[in-house]
Amino acid sequence: MDNKTLTALFRAVGSRYGYDDITAEFAAFRDFKIRWSRTYRWASFEVSDYLSDAPDEVITSLADTLFAKIKGERDTEYSDEVCGWLTSDDFVRSKQPMFIRRYRGLSRSSQGDERDLMESYDRLVSAGLVERDPDLFLGWAVKSKPGTVGKSSILMKVVAMSDVLDSIDVPDDLMDYSLYSQVAHVGMGFTAHGNRRGKEYDEILSRFPDRSRIEADLRRMGMHI
Repeated sequence: MDNKTLTALFRAVGSRYGYDDITAEFAAFRDFKIRWSRTYRWASFEVSDYLSDAPDEVITSLADTLFAKIKGERDTEYSDEVCGWLTSDDFVRSKQPMFIRRYRGLSRSSQGDERDLMESYDRLVSAGLVERDPDLFLGWAVKSKPGTVGKSSILMKVVAMSDVLDSIDVPDDLMDYSLYSQVAHVGMGFTAHGNRRGKEYDEILSRFPDRSRIEADLRRMGMHI
């Protein structure tokens, strides 16, 4: 899909919401996101190019959600159609390599200088804490945000662990819990209401043995989940 087609689809939807001047173009953001600026009559959108091969009906549904949000319908969520396309096996397998290339400071392997994240992941799987996911990518983040054990992308199924943990001085259980915190996040999956799942996430973390003690150890290291 080119920008001309994208704009046409957004205009068709926007006209129903009272907008008569609409532009839309794809942008090479690292993360999946959409930016917009608008007044009462015009709107301009920058749409993640991860959507450039989406079917017309997915773009149309997405545009409808965005215009509804702009109009103040705050409870509007992505449709099942949009969520289904974004969470398909084809999406993650085709977009994940592009996401990884755009992720500055992310290693291309689970093997660090002193630790291999796959060894920790294997322990989590063996313990029954997570199910093995062949599409999951594990890597080390150089110069990651200070204090955080790592970051994860649910949509792209990518886990980036702080290279501060790439040390033989870090106990296995602390490494495993840190990785678990990010893998569990990915395992929850992408939904239309992902910002309302704090309780569910906390319950998942509570399944890890000695969670409280390990989190106290992390705090002593100046780190947190």
